[in-house]
Amino acid sequence: MRICLATSGAGGIKDYVSPQFGRCPTFTIVDIEEGNIRNVNVIQNPGAVAGSGAGIQAAQIVVNSGCQVVIAGAIGPNSYQVLMMGRVDMRECPPVPVEEAIRAFLDGKLRPATGMGGPGMGRGMGRGRGRGWGGGPY
Repeated sequence: MRICLATSGAGGIKDYVSPQFGRCPTFTIVDIEEGNIRNVNVIQNPGAVAGSGAGIQAAQIVVNSGCQVVIAGAIGPNSYQVLMMGRVDMRECPPVPVEEAIRAFLDGKLRPATGMGGPGMGRGMGRGRGRGWGGGPY
């Protein structure tokens, strides 16, 4: 099984799960065999600095990498749609070390992602349609 974890730093088994999927700096891709970690690979996320379409770019990388599972703090609606079409199982996880998140997934402790994202997703723009409800940076 191949698992992709959105990671908040340089990536790797000691890094932490990122609170967001589309703009996380790295993806840590882990191959699991018989419940054990067999291979770890880190991929830079070009969506981290994309002007727009970050979630779609990030999701396409995951699908193209052959991952069956994605673990992140939150997954936005655009990413969710691409991952769903790619038949990728999506799970939400708090910012814990990658190794701990993998154990929690294998033990069935991570809840399925809803695709609703979270506060601050998408840079906070447009959510309130100009009525001051967006929770943006101002």
